[in-house]
Amino acid sequence: MQRHTIVVLGIITLLIGCGGGGSSSSNTSNPTPATTPQSTVGHAQGVYSGTTSSNTAFETIVLPNDSFYGIYGTLSGNVLLVDGMVAGQGTSGSTTFTATVNDFLFTGAVTPGSINANYVAASSISGTLSEAGSPTVSFSGTAIPASQFNYNTAASLSQISGSWIGTLLDGSTATVNISSSGSFTGSNSGCSFSGMIAPDSSGKNFFNITMTFGASPCLRPGQSASGVAVDYLLSNGVNRQLLAGLTSGNAFGSAFVATR
Repeated sequence: MQRHTIVVLGIITLLIGCGGGGSSSSNTSNPTPATTPQSTVGHAQGVYSGTTSSNTAFETIVLPNDSFYGIYGTLSGNVLLVDGMVAGQGTSGSTTFTATVNDFLFTGAVTPGSINANYVAASSISGTLSEAGSPTVSFSGTAIPASQFNYNTAASLSQISGSWIGTLLDGSTATVNISSSGSFTGSNSGCSFSGMIAPDSSGKNFFNITMTFGASPCLRPGQSASGVAVDYLLSNGVNRQLLAGLTSGNAFGSAFVATR
């Protein structure tokens, strides 16, 4: 099964104050000009893919607000077979970031952890994922080639509308039908779900998703989840892959990986 790791970044601001002074005489001093606060929010945004020290493949997206989703697993040709998903919110410096995350496993277990990494914006990311009771995992990835994916081009519903058949985090098969307006319906092992998918308002190449599960036999009847999706051309230049990550607070997370 495939793994993707998505990594997210946060904020550092530097404030330098003004100085001024005077004396009882006619001498005066000029105030020191204030500098513009420096923010690193969104500096690491982009989509990256790579491998980990545990021999899993991953794909991650760092969003403009520094939240992230990462899916990981095993590559079978061009297709990612999912083992889990890491999601969270982090804090970034100009080249480094840390994040508190949850690792949503295919078994349904949720494990908290932390990420420490270095990045070159829109180029590469590498670091470690630490979880209590488990060996630290290192990872290294690079941006998906521009011939397959352009993060700085707005996402297009026309690229993803239609039918997709793919795999969920638990390994089961799901079918999703996306309309030209972004509404979608789907089914998995008798469980029906529906929702909306829309290009992000930032103009970057990813979608926002909201979804609600139907009645039983869904494991979470009536519950809602939200997340993001990325669509890109595979290296064969013919097929497209759709990756979606969804979470409902810290209690539940799932991923959908489909190729057509």
